[in-house]
Amino acid sequence: MNSLINILEKYDKFNSYIKDVKQGVNPIMLSGLTDSGKIHLSYATKMYTDRPICIVTYNELQARKLIKDLKYYTEDVYYFPKREIVTYDYLAESKDALNERIECLNNIQNKKAKVIVTTIEACMQKMISKESLYKHVLKLKVGAEYKLDQIKEELIKLGYERFDLVEGKGQFSVRGGIVDIAISEKIRN
Repeated sequence: MNSLINILEKYDKFNSYIKDVKQGVNPIMLSGLTDSGKIHLSYATKMYTDRPICIVTYNELQARKLIKDLKYYTEDVYYFPKREIVTYDYLAESKDALNERIECLNNIQNKKAKVIVTTIEACMQKMISKESLYKHVLKLKVGAEYKLDQIKEELIKLGYERFDLVEGKGQFSVRGGIVDIAISEKIRN
């Protein structure tokens, strides 16, 4: 795979483009690329500049296709979906998109996200500030003691819902002195 990327070094136009990206020249317009050429150039940009990149596309279907193609080069590709807005039935709203958005933001915050793909609609939606988002982070350490009421209160502030039995992300349950918390595998540190 790297041989596909390394061949680009031979081209003056590519080297000029990478120089402009490193110097922060913008906007840079590229045209005439095939879909596979766009993927190739996107990953080459990330590799040669050693900077995270964000690809904004016109719809979710195209974003998912780009992610699938980019995973040929790297697994460090994250999707930032639009927020689902369901006005008629709050209970019908899926938590998957919300969890995916938070997971992507966490990976950006922790500098793990190398390539982010999103849509114009997701970019245009208002978001909570970084300070507000990370204001209520619950960090638990093995062997430390915590007050049960305080943990329950913090989980509620973080948007978790209490259930008798945990069945999915964003849920927690309390049985005696045991607290079960469902979190994404990808955000555990």
